[in-house]
Amino acid sequence: MKRVNTILTIAAVFALFSHSGIAVAQEGAPTTMKFTSIPITELTGDLSHKIFPYRNEDRVIVIVVDPIACGQRPINPKFAIKNAKLSLHYDLTPAPAGSSNSHCSAHSQFDLEYMPHGDFQVEFSGGDEIPRVVSMMRCPNTPVKFDPWDCMVMAK
Repeated sequence: MKRVNTILTIAAVFALFSHSGIAVAQEGAPTTMKFTSIPITELTGDLSHKIFPYRNEDRVIVIVVDPIACGQRPINPKFAIKNAKLSLHYDLTPAPAGSSNSHCSAHSQFDLEYMPHGDFQVEFSGGDEIPRVVSMMRCPNTPVKFDPWDCMVMAK
């Protein structure tokens, strides 16, 4: 599980910085979202929720590891930006019969472009679970190029 999380984190950072030329904000452009998800079967390991947000200029990528019942999958992804909070959500398909004891996870990526500037928190909920919140901070040891929100990472 630790290796999968490391690979996901590396993939997100690569995706962020490989598209940095596209991430220049257009004045007044609405925030757009692309969503991808891969259901992964896990037999053992840490089945807790994990949220990894990253920002490069006006693009934010949030990787979510969400414990689900095997056979479920995320559908209807949504986002909202309000009061310095980015809320991410998706519904889950019904769990197949007999899957109550099976342990799987959805590894999902929310890719948002044209995010407004400012400090914010990321809130995620899958299905009808309670939202989980992660704060972001400016990238440590990174000089500011144009504005202070060019680079942000998850606060510890």
